[in-house]
Amino acid sequence: MAPRNHRILFVCRGNLCRSPMAMALLKHRLATGGLSTGAEVDSAGYYDWGPFPREAHPFARRAVERLCGSDLLADHIAKPWNSAMVEGATCVVVAEEWMRADFPAGKTVTMRGLADEKGDVPDPYGEDYAAFVDCARDIDRLITKGWSRLVDGRI
Repeated sequence: MAPRNHRILFVCRGNLCRSPMAMALLKHRLATGGLSTGAEVDSAGYYDWGPFPREAHPFARRAVERLCGSDLLADHIAKPWNSAMVEGATCVVVAEEWMRADFPAGKTVTMRGLADEKGDVPDPYGEDYAAFVDCARDIDRLITKGWSRLVDGRI
């Protein structure tokens, strides 16, 4: 079971595709594994959308629904990361290697790093629905391989 007050923050560029999908997929796994109260999971992006809300990309919503059986991103609103989010996180998971430089080394890992792999998870923004499904499946695979690291907080 995840430690009490364990907080996982997923970060990508816009908080429209990869990080919300990762957040939803991990929340789904925690809930279906009976661990829903053991960890808090959130997502954020680098881009500040300004005064108007931006929902998760429609293809990201459909891809998560396809993998999890329901639209877990229906209420998602994109937001930029801030220092309070990072300070409160026990683990920061970034989509791309270059993003690591902006976060504390001791608690930051790439999505691929969860599975001891190298490289970035490509951004599906601007691609077709199939690319979003492939991306969601890849993220889910990485979460599965990095499961113990995520829920135990061993980054």
